[in-house]
Amino acid sequence: MNVSRQPVLFPLVVGLLYYLGAWIGVHYVALDSGIVVLWPPNSVLLAALLVQPRSRWWSLFLVVLAAEIAADISVFSLFHALLFGAINIAECVLAASLIRWFLDRSLDWSEPKDLSLFLVTVFLIASPLAALGGASIYSFLLERDTPFLTLWRLWWVGDATGLIILTPFLHMILSSGLLKQVVNSNWHVRMELVAAWIAGLLVCYLIFVFDLSSENYLALSPLAVAVVPAWVAVRFGPLAGFPLATAVALFVALATASGVGPFVSEKQDLSALFAQEFIIVFTVLLLYVAAFVDQNRRKSGELKKALVRVQHLNQALEERVRQRTQELFDANQQLQTLALTDELTGIPNRRRMRVLGEEEARRSERSGRPFSVMLMDIDHFKRVNDQYGHAVGDECLKAFVRAIAPSLRSIDRFGRWGGEEFMIIAPDSDHVDLLRLSEKVLECTREIVVDVDDQKVGITVSIGVAEWHHASFAKLVSEADDALYRAKEEGRDRVELNLRGLRVTD
Repeated sequence: MNVSRQPVLFPLVVGLLYYLGAWIGVHYVALDSGIVVLWPPNSVLLAALLVQPRSRWWSLFLVVLAAEIAADISVFSLFHALLFGAINIAECVLAASLIRWFLDRSLDWSEPKDLSLFLVTVFLIASPLAALGGASIYSFLLERDTPFLTLWRLWWVGDATGLIILTPFLHMILSSGLLKQVVNSNWHVRMELVAAWIAGLLVCYLIFVFDLSSENYLALSPLAVAVVPAWVAVRFGPLAGFPLATAVALFVALATASGVGPFVSEKQDLSALFAQEFIIVFTVLLLYVAAFVDQNRRKSGELKKALVRVQHLNQALEERVRQRTQELFDANQQLQTLALTDELTGIPNRRRMRVLGEEEARRSERSGRPFSVMLMDIDHFKRVNDQYGHAVGDECLKAFVRAIAPSLRSIDRFGRWGGEEFMIIAPDSDHVDLLRLSEKVLECTREIVVDVDDQKVGITVSIGVAEWHHASFAKLVSEADDALYRAKEEGRDRVELNLRGLRVTD
C-alpha cells in the first residue's frame, strides 16, 4: 500500500514523523546551550509537500502545527510554539513551491540539475529566510543574550543540515517505494547492504564514540565515515546509498550533541558549526557522486539500448537490402531471360542463338573441334497463316518446338531464328551425325498434326546445314542459309548440307 496516496492516513503519518523529528531535535541533537546541530522535522514536511498535490497541503499544515506545539510545549509557551510552527511551515512551503515551480515533474535525485535546484533552494533561500524569523523570536521575544547574527547562522545551518540529509531519504521512501525495492532485491544484494550498514555504523562508532581521533589524523578520521555510504551509492545507486548516508549523518549529529567525537570543542556553537559543516559537505558530495554515477550508468544503459536498436535496424536494413538486391537480381535475370527467350515458344531467340553461336565458334577456334549450324524453315508457312489464321500458325510453331526438342542431344542448342525459321547449333557432330539428326527432324515434323475445327493441318520443314571450317558464326549462318535455299529449291521437306564450305546434296 502506498501511504502517500491515502488522504486520511498520510497526514497522520506525517504528523507523527514530524513530532518524532522535533522530539529528537530537542532532546538528542541539541547541545546543552540549546543549540541544535540539525533540525529533523522540517525534512518530513518538505518531503510530504513534494509528493502531495497542493490541494492536500492544508491537512499537512494542521497536523504539523499540532505536532510542533506538542513537541515544544514543555519548553516554550503556546504562542512561541505557534510562531516556531508557522516559521517551519513557511520555510517548507517556500522550498516546495520553488522546486515544483522550476520542475514540471517529480524531483529526481539521480539528476544532478534537480539536486542542484534542491540544494540552492534549501540552503540559500528557504533556510536563511526562515532563520530571520527564528532569530528574531530568540532575540526579541525570548530575549536571549546570544548575538542576532549568531542565532541566525545557527538556525540557518541547523535547518539546512536537517533538510539536506533527511529530505532525499524521506522523499524516496514516500515516492519511490524504497522498502519495496529492498525487499524485492535478490538475497546477495540484501546481504551486501546489511554488511555495508554494519561496516558504516562501526566506522562511525570507532571515530565518534570510541574516540580514535588524535592530533595525528584528526583531519582524516571523520572522512572515513563517508567511504561505505559512497561505495553503496556508487554500487547500487542513490536509492540504496542515501539511507545509509542519512544514518551516518544522524550518528555524527547525535555524537556531537552528546559531547563525543572529533568536532567537540570548548565552544558549543563551534562544535555545532563543525558538525553541521561536515554533515553538509559529506551529504552534498555523496548526493552528487551518486547522482553523477547513476546518471552515467543510465546514459550508458540508454546508449547500449540505442546501439542494440541501431544494430537491429542495421540488420533489418541489411536484410531489406539483401532482399531488394535478390529481387533486383531475380528481376534482372527475368529480364535477361525474357530478352533472350522467344515469347511464343519459350526457346532461345535470335539474340541468344547468336551469342551461343559466337561462343561456340571461339571454342572451336581454340580446340579445333568442329560444330555445325542447322537452319530450318517450315514449308509454306505463309499459306497456313493466310488460310487458317495466325493463331493456327502460332500453334504450328509451338507444335514444331514440342516435336523437335525431345529428339536433340543435351549439348545441342535449339532456338527460334525468326518468323518460321529455327536453328540448331550442334557441337562435335560429323557428317553421319548431321544426317541422322536432320532425318530425325524431318520425320518428327511430318508427324505433326494441328487440329483446326474438323480439319487436320500438317507441316514439313526444309533444312540447311553448314559445318564449321575456321569461319565465323555469321559466315556459317550464311552458308546454312544457302543450303536451306537449295533445299527449298529442290522441293522442300529435305536437307541440304554445306560441309566445311563444300556443297553436299543428300
